[in-house]
Amino acid sequence: MEVAKKRQDMLGDLKKKVNLSYDVSRKNNERYHMFMHFVFDSALTAQQRGSLQILKKPPLEFNILEPAVNAQIGDFAKHEPSITARAADGMRIEDMTEEFMQQLNVLQWHLSEIFNEVQNDGLQAKYFADLLGGGFTVGEVTTEYVNDKSFDQVIKIERVFDPTLCGFDPMARLSHKGDGQYCFKLIPKTIQDFKEEYGAEAAKGLRFKNTANVGEFAWCFQQQDNPIILVCEYYNKKKTKTKIVKLSNGHVVTKKRYEEFMVQWNEMGYIEQPPSIIEERMSNIQVIERYTFVEDKVLEYKETNFSMLPLIYGAGNSVWLRDGEKAASYEMTRPYCYNAMGIQRLMNFAGQTVGGEIENMVAHKFKVSKESIPKDYQEAYRNVQQMDTLVYNEFMDGDTNVRLTPPMEIQRTPTPPIVENTFMGSSKLTQMILGNLNMVQGTNENNVSGRAIGLGAIQANAASAPYMIGYIKFINRIAEIVVDLIPKYYVTPRSLPIRKPDGRRGYQVINHPENQSSISMMYDPNSVQIKVEAGVNLEIQKSMALDQLIKMTAAEPVFGQFMASEGLETLLDNMDIRGIEGLKEKVPGYLEKMQQAQQAAQQQGDPMVEASMAQTEAFKETEMAKVEQRRLETEGNLAIQAAKVAIEKQKTEIQYALAMAKVEEAASKKEMERQRLDSENARSAVEMALKVGNLSGMQH
Repeated sequence: MEVAKKRQDMLGDLKKKVNLSYDVSRKNNERYHMFMHFVFDSALTAQQRGSLQILKKPPLEFNILEPAVNAQIGDFAKHEPSITARAADGMRIEDMTEEFMQQLNVLQWHLSEIFNEVQNDGLQAKYFADLLGGGFTVGEVTTEYVNDKSFDQVIKIERVFDPTLCGFDPMARLSHKGDGQYCFKLIPKTIQDFKEEYGAEAAKGLRFKNTANVGEFAWCFQQQDNPIILVCEYYNKKKTKTKIVKLSNGHVVTKKRYEEFMVQWNEMGYIEQPPSIIEERMSNIQVIERYTFVEDKVLEYKETNFSMLPLIYGAGNSVWLRDGEKAASYEMTRPYCYNAMGIQRLMNFAGQTVGGEIENMVAHKFKVSKESIPKDYQEAYRNVQQMDTLVYNEFMDGDTNVRLTPPMEIQRTPTPPIVENTFMGSSKLTQMILGNLNMVQGTNENNVSGRAIGLGAIQANAASAPYMIGYIKFINRIAEIVVDLIPKYYVTPRSLPIRKPDGRRGYQVINHPENQSSISMMYDPNSVQIKVEAGVNLEIQKSMALDQLIKMTAAEPVFGQFMASEGLETLLDNMDIRGIEGLKEKVPGYLEKMQQAQQAAQQQGDPMVEASMAQTEAFKETEMAKVEQRRLETEGNLAIQAAKVAIEKQKTEIQYALAMAKVEEAASKKEMERQRLDSENARSAVEMALKVGNLSGMQH
């Protein structure tokens, strides 16, 4: 209680926010209770019953809205949401390791099993009934220990006790209200239960009102002489500076969470080296703090391990309205039967009128004067069902001067046709108002095929599409919270229940370093995105799909052989019979035996198969010989062509050599002629010089 005393100064602000949220959602809460009572309990109020008693009409009801809602719920019960886990947008490619992809698969399979288990408990149907009947619902994600002697916790999905006892931040705009600053739920407790949980001292000073006024919020009130206390669990977002660490395996966790992990690791006695810290820093982390308080005091305060608000709001076909230009916007939740209340009351009124006519129907068949009935024939008038003659006295005591009125048959006044027509036409008009426009209904069944009836049912189911969309958003938020909590609470070795896409259930070992099949679930929640979609496995759609597969198998024998071997699991998945799960489990073993039998038959050597194979081999050899012959011919032709090209090339080279030789020869001849001319010139010069010399000597 010491921690709670430090938070006492927050009590006024907390109560103010609770009262504000209650006032904002007052109309939706009143509409929720009114329609849930109208559809599932009685369409008549106490005032209407009193008016019928005054009018001498029977308080009859002809509820056609509950069957319409139950039909949608029953169709939804055969629905299974499709869950997909994928990497967050902007994630680095190097972080998309094989281990991370395995983690995504395990997350997807585990979420499928969680929601399938919830479906078996009927919780999803309760959520959907809230959306259809009251217009909204509230879910909660909690954690609790596996048992009284366990230290391991499991994540649970629950429906709050009363959705109208929950509140959310009026400034929240997302459908699940998770973007708001706070949320809360009010838990009614008797004075005895309150004292046992919080002590007698906590109950002192509480003021109880004599009655709980519906139009006024009361923290403590008397309910049938039983004191009731409203205990508020208030969740608030808080930004806190926290040290975060990056581990050697690439994950980022808070320092506190890592220390808790190390304690768990050591307690389990593992000798392997755990992931070590390689980097750390301070960061602003969003945490959810929880206040538990009553009217005059804060009882508890705690910082939870949640990073998202644990209360999830789910609305069906809601709209945002504003009562004027300067008024604030508010969300109006609309039940599935919101527009059908008037036609239901009209049908009840018409039926009550018909019932009153029948109840007040005149049983007397004749109107007769008392004096005209002879004493011996009174029984014939009393019991008109027996054949007899009605005798009467025409004159009073035989006096012909006093003539008596003869008996007259009483004619019943018929009920106006408008009453009967209104009563009979209300059912069809209700279907039109609800949007259940199944055009096949009401037609001659002899002229309508089963496929047409199935298609008509699927089209009629589309009337509740807005509520299905709201429910999918609601479930998607729950899945996001679960994904965020798994690495915080599932830190020790354990097994997770999973459900694979083929419908098989099993268990996956996680966080076990000595198990080769184990997968670590110490992932970063920010790296994962979850998407929930509406499945298409309605019973009618399954039946139509199975009929289509059967027709395809009959039309194409090859397709039938393929389905018998490769598509057998798909064929069984579209069947909805008793023991179908057992058949699905036997399929892998059966297919393996068939494969082994085929291999054994091939090894033993079937004469027909061998003959076929021999014929095939002979054909292959002949074709190969033809191919080889064509190859040799092609190679020969190519060789001839190459030889021709080589000869032509050789000719060109010879011609080039001859031309070059001629050029060289001509050059040589020119050089020789030049040298000869030079020699001749030199000899002539010498001879001339000698002659000149001789002449000079002779003169001397």
